Amino acid sequence: MRNRQLIFTAAVGLVAILVAGCASAPTATPTEAPRATSVPTDTPEVVAEPTIDYANELENFDPSNFDDPTNIDNSWMPLRPGTQYIYDGFTEDAGETTEHRVIITVTDLTKEIDGVTTVVSWDEDYSGGDLVETELAFYAQDNDGNVWRVGEYPEVYENNKLVEAPAWISGLKGARAGIMMAADPQLGGRSYSQGWGPAVGFTDRWQVDMVDQETCVPVDCYDGVLVTAEYSETEPDAFQLKYYAADAGNVRVRWKGLDATREELDLVEIVQLNSTEMADAREAALGLEARAYEISKEVYDQTPPSVVGAEATTAEVSISEPMMESEEPVKVFEDFDPNAFTNPTVIDNGWLPMLPGSQWVYEGFTVEDDEEVPHRIEFTVTNLTKEIDGIETVVVYVVDISDDQLVEAEIAFYAQDDESNVWYFGEYPEEYEDGELVDAPAWLHGREDAKAGIKMMANQQLGTPPYFQGWGPAVEWTDYAKVVEIVPEICVTVDCYDGVLLIAESSLEEEDAYQLKFYAFNVGNVRVGWMGADATQEELELVEFVQLGPDALADIRGLALELEANAYENAEGVFGDTLPSQGF
Repeated sequence: MRNRQLIFTAAVGLVAILVAGCASAPTATPTEAPRATSVPTDTPEVVAEPTIDYANELENFDPSNFDDPTNIDNSWMPLRPGTQYIYDGFTEDAGETTEHRVIITVTDLTKEIDGVTTVVSWDEDYSGGDLVETELAFYAQDNDGNVWRVGEYPEVYENNKLVEAPAWISGLKGARAGIMMAADPQLGGRSYSQGWGPAVGFTDRWQVDMVDQETCVPVDCYDGVLVTAEYSETEPDAFQLKYYAADAGNVRVRWKGLDATREELDLVEIVQLNSTEMADAREAALGLEARAYEISKEVYDQTPPSVVGAEATTAEVSISEPMMESEEPVKVFEDFDPNAFTNPTVIDNGWLPMLPGSQWVYEGFTVEDDEEVPHRIEFTVTNLTKEIDGIETVVVYVVDISDDQLVEAEIAFYAQDDESNVWYFGEYPEEYEDGELVDAPAWLHGREDAKAGIKMMANQQLGTPPYFQGWGPAVEWTDYAKVVEIVPEICVTVDCYDGVLLIAESSLEEEDAYQLKFYAFNVGNVRVGWMGADATQEELELVEFVQLGPDALADIRGLALELEANAYENAEGVFGDTLPSQGF
């Protein structure tokens, strides 16, 4: 079926491998001895709706219903920038079988189309080892959770020569956006237009074919799988079946009916690109767009260029310019709703992802009495959770080493709300001098007037008022943060990163003293600096970013539990009535 595009995505933490180094990203390990896959043969054959009016039964595309269109987190089709998926299989045409491979990369580019900002996907399609199609596709999610396809620019090749580029873009030459995945697809429900491009014959539709299926592919085995059937006006009896796993996306492609080109594909690899690979993908996508402006004058040439998503919030702000307290608006607490934490221990905010077992190691120095003192911080996400005021939080273990001496060990507690804001629920730090414990200024949300605050917002924007990261008045914990800039590039020991988010942190007790934290998307904090009148001038950079093995993670878990045991003794007023941390 011409223009029928394989679309799929996978959620963070499923099997994605987080890559920090400059080397090529590793591939996911295929599941050993997967269960046999059964494709039901006794289900009713899907038949395209006989009375469908393809030209008029289209989706109601309302640009005002897209408040956060690039945050695509539909369970059946999540689209996270930097994730790349590889399918392998074959096509059978006229009795001839040909190897087939599809590579899809969700870029960090966005493009405004028909009044909506869209996420740019870059796709490659190989047949028999030769590139036969490469494409830019544009997606956005509405306020109801539906994922829309807003257009595409494909280049089709034969014998390595471009033969056509049938672009369609919503709002141009009669084209209309369509729904690629509904927020709540139902068996027996209506069909959906995936888009309407009459100038190039794009008329694809889909409907639910089966639900609650089980399927295995090299990456993993999945239950509760949704199967959709796609068809078009020119081929109403030929169906491409797509298998969607919740929180994973499209994991398999099959066919049934009178499809002349019988295609079978399985998801074989998922990788998370590092910044260098992301830059390469971005460059390739922009190169394809440059050709689109030359080739598709009546369609693509009428659209604004794609931009790096973070650039939308870039402003001319000097990081050396002091942010004077008097110039700042009133600091705010974000509304805390305990009912908004449906799955709080899955922390996949792009700027602050917290996968259990992830460890960030920072090295640098602090300036004390005009002398530089070596400094090292190890930040590890454990596989422990702790319930705080009715909400499950993830336990993080942190050690702070100055001049080869442990000066602080801490357990800290984080949770993510349903909008992907990461909240800070408190901490138990132990501070040491000459190897002796000198203080343990603990605070926890709900105790001694303490309140949780947002450590990282889901959608960081310049101009947002400074926001409290928590509130522990009994121990004078009053930290707040403010977005300062999007830095074009930052290089540290681990890698170089583009589009880095710069946040300045301070407290009510430190007037005109700021700790600067640089966040790379899909990595987290990669560098620490300072600005203003900070008495302790600290500079750190990420030197190691690893995923701990079971033994190393068990060791960290034991240290975190030891620290918690101390907390029950040293901070009984705060920790005394809390439940012990549990594994997950």
